[in-house]
Amino acid sequence: MTAFLSPLPKASAVRRRAGSGGNAAAGMPDMPPVPLSICSALIVAIMAPLSAGAQVVNNPQYAIGEHVEIAAGDYATVNYDPVLNVSKGGLMTAAGPVRVFSKGIGAIGLSVYGAGSRIELQDSQVHTTGNSAYGLYLFNGSGSLKGASALLDNTTLNTLDDNAAGVRMYGAGNRLDMVGGSVDTLGREAYGIYVGPGPGASIAVADTRIRTVGAFAPAIAIGSDGNHAKLERLDVTTEGQESAALSQIGENTMSVTDSTLRTNGVLAPAVDLREGAMTMARTDVITTGESSHGLYASRELALDAQTAQLDVADSRVTTHGLGAAGAIARDGAELTLTGTAIETHGDRAIGALSVRDDSIASLVDSTVVTHGERARGVQASYGGLVDLVDTTARTEGERAAGAGVFGGELHLGGGSIVSAQGSAIEATTGLVRASRGAHIEGGNGTLLAVAAKAGEPVHFLLDNATARGNIVNVPADDGSPTPAVTNLALSRGAAWEGATQAVRALSMQGGSQWAVTGDSAVQGVRLDRSTIAFAAPAGGAHKTLVIHGDYAAKDGKVVLNTVYGDDLAPSDKLVIDGGRASGNTALVVKRTSGDGATTKVGIPLVETRNGGTTDAAAFALDAASDGYRKDFGTVSAGGYDYMLTRGGASGRADDWYLVSAAKPAPPEPPAPPQPPEPPQPVDPETLPPKPEVVPPPVRAVAPEPDAYLANADAAILMPIHTLHERSDQTLRAETDENVRDGAVWLRAQGQSTSLGGGNGSGGRSVSGNGRLLHVGADMFRLEDGRGGSFRIGAMGLYASATSWSTRTLWNPVAQRYMPATARGSIDGYNAGLYATWYGNRDILTGPHVDTWLMFGAYSNRVGGSLPGDSYRSRTLTASVEGGYSLGVYDDGRSRFFVEPAAQVVYANYQAKGHDSPGGYIGVQRSNDVLARIGVRVHGVTPISASQALRPFIEANWWHGPGSHELSVDGNAFELRMPRDRAEFKLGATGQLTRNLSVSASVGVDSNFSNYATVKGQLAAKYRWR
Repeated sequence: MTAFLSPLPKASAVRRRAGSGGNAAAGMPDMPPVPLSICSALIVAIMAPLSAGAQVVNNPQYAIGEHVEIAAGDYATVNYDPVLNVSKGGLMTAAGPVRVFSKGIGAIGLSVYGAGSRIELQDSQVHTTGNSAYGLYLFNGSGSLKGASALLDNTTLNTLDDNAAGVRMYGAGNRLDMVGGSVDTLGREAYGIYVGPGPGASIAVADTRIRTVGAFAPAIAIGSDGNHAKLERLDVTTEGQESAALSQIGENTMSVTDSTLRTNGVLAPAVDLREGAMTMARTDVITTGESSHGLYASRELALDAQTAQLDVADSRVTTHGLGAAGAIARDGAELTLTGTAIETHGDRAIGALSVRDDSIASLVDSTVVTHGERARGVQASYGGLVDLVDTTARTEGERAAGAGVFGGELHLGGGSIVSAQGSAIEATTGLVRASRGAHIEGGNGTLLAVAAKAGEPVHFLLDNATARGNIVNVPADDGSPTPAVTNLALSRGAAWEGATQAVRALSMQGGSQWAVTGDSAVQGVRLDRSTIAFAAPAGGAHKTLVIHGDYAAKDGKVVLNTVYGDDLAPSDKLVIDGGRASGNTALVVKRTSGDGATTKVGIPLVETRNGGTTDAAAFALDAASDGYRKDFGTVSAGGYDYMLTRGGASGRADDWYLVSAAKPAPPEPPAPPQPPEPPQPVDPETLPPKPEVVPPPVRAVAPEPDAYLANADAAILMPIHTLHERSDQTLRAETDENVRDGAVWLRAQGQSTSLGGGNGSGGRSVSGNGRLLHVGADMFRLEDGRGGSFRIGAMGLYASATSWSTRTLWNPVAQRYMPATARGSIDGYNAGLYATWYGNRDILTGPHVDTWLMFGAYSNRVGGSLPGDSYRSRTLTASVEGGYSLGVYDDGRSRFFVEPAAQVVYANYQAKGHDSPGGYIGVQRSNDVLARIGVRVHGVTPISASQALRPFIEANWWHGPGSHELSVDGNAFELRMPRDRAEFKLGATGQLTRNLSVSASVGVDSNFSNYATVKGQLAAKYRWR
């Protein structure tokens, strides 16, 4: 009997059915069974062996319905007859390694025919030469699901010629188990392993090398329906055009693990799945040819198929060719990659592509990197969906976009899409959704480049995601601009940094933020508890956001950068062009520079154009503004206070301005049109009217400069004291000429000061209080040899003071004048030395000279309705005082004295310049000289041998220190302290024991106008002999 062999179907026919260019053919249709002679005589022929030294024999072997064990050795046939034949449920085994040689058209090395038939070989070789030759042919024509089977252990299958196959399986229930060994084919359309039709056919191949060399020659192909392949630890390589490593068509299943798949031809995908399901794990996929995709899943050959699903885990996909994608889902196929890395090196290569309706390319915990020019990381086209979960996609090449969306959908949950040199996303129409902390960024500064189609929108959703780059429209082919079609929505803390002229509708909610980096325009804005923040100006260039439509806000916030100056000060601006601004928006004004100035109309922050309007409560100043004064809703700079006012001071009624006038004038309504007046004769002798002189607006001055100046005055005055304040005289026996005594002393003082109106500005006042503790000790006493003595000691002082400075300002929140108060506080320490000379042994009489020197260091703070500011200061204070006590009454028990005195004090004060919430505080440096002339009347009345009472009353005239100046952003401010003032004090010292005395006093000094200070002091001194 003779056998008539049908060749394998040409892959070119399948390729023609595949349709679109660039995708290698993947499937083979069902083929008719190949008749096999079961009663043929032994064909004796001589063939040229494929291995060196092989004998030319013609010795086919048969196992027909029985178990036949053949001897080890070489077996061969010529023409097309099979060499080893198993049929009718027979079993053929070999006693050792065998070599099989078959030559001729349709030659077959191993033929296993019929249900239950089986062959088992180990450490063997099968070689065929000829067109349409098979190394192993498994056939079951009965329809039984127990078909023919083969077990090949460490066996090699080689075919040489076109349309051949290393393994060909046809019929239901056939099974191949192959461990180790290899399959090599050389020829056009020469398959490595081909399974189909089935159903129920299966292959299990492990630790095997498979290589095909030739065009249209897949390494492993499964066709028809109901078949299965299990592939483990394979090394698969194809060399040829459109030669896939793995190809599957039909509702079949395939699993691949721990393998390497390589293709080296044009249009040769590593995996070509057209129907059914395939899983892959821990596998390397490598392609080198042009348009040779790594993973290709499609239903294009069977659009009515239930599924074409490819699941890949923990694998690597690398392509090198022009246009060679890493992974493609097409025509409804589903592609899922988990923990997988895709890397493409060719120009115009896409990392992952989903194209046409219902196609899904899903990447989870994966990476995509492209290196070629004009490549894309991922792309969704014509209804396809790319779903990235915790996946990063990055493009490195020139003009390579991170993603493309052309009528599809791109979802990014976590992970990132970043282009190094191109746009982050290129689009025509479709949907982009980023969420779960995802990040998108364009290396060329473009986030989204839209080649707009008329009426077809791009929806861009950022949900708890971040994005950086501009949104732009690509000009039309003729260079004309295209309409804005992008609808941008930010939600749940999303953040976008960029500029745009191409957004049609902008919606922001849930704490989202847009950082505006350049002049921008949108068609409409909805701002719900979110922020539009103008980025800090680069090179002094402020920006404008134009809204060509409505602006609706609910607890919105807009951050603008503004120079705090006059009407011409530059500022970021929000422009309502033809629409309406409604709702409520807080304006956060950030000070970029400016020293503060008086405005006439105001600094425009919100403008209206072309009939645009703003609601009366649409905007308010936010507390986060630089220099914000709480409770007033104003900002302070350089000592000026600015308020946000609709209409400004006689400005455009619907515009919003920063105004530094004390109270803005209401905007003037437009004058009704008047009929033209008839011309009047001109009197040549009539002089033109004098131009109206418009007085400048009243300046709105902040209270903070007074607080800084009050701190400085407190630092200067706190160390200043007189001899009697520091150490009042104590009784001393005139007979104790040689007594060398010492003493310690302390004094505590408190005071309250007020400086009222008439201090250069109406509604201005400064008040404060202070306290100090002053301690010291007489360390040395020296006699001068003429009855007098010197006392030298050391002293220390702790002092603190608090001041309140008040200015009456217009409060735009309360719509009335209200006092604005700044609080100054200072505390610090002084240390120094003193020396006193008394001219008489009885120190109650005669002359005295007192000198002292003190160094002080202070911590300062200014706060109140502005945020607090802290800084340091220091002082150096020196004093020289002289007086003479004259006895004017002595009745033998009580004595009274009159003591004129004079004192000169030098005070140096320094504080470094620094930035503050209200502006830059300039360096504070002063050198003051204070002078005092006064008279003291005091007496002494003994109570017992060791006790006495010494009352006193004192009057002084103080000159200095006068006024000090402060620079805030270059603007000078002055606190006019009275240069001359009178002081009155009274008190008493009690000598409680021979060694201890205490004193108390109260006093007041005033200029009898707007300044007054009330002081009180308690002191004690202890002396020992």
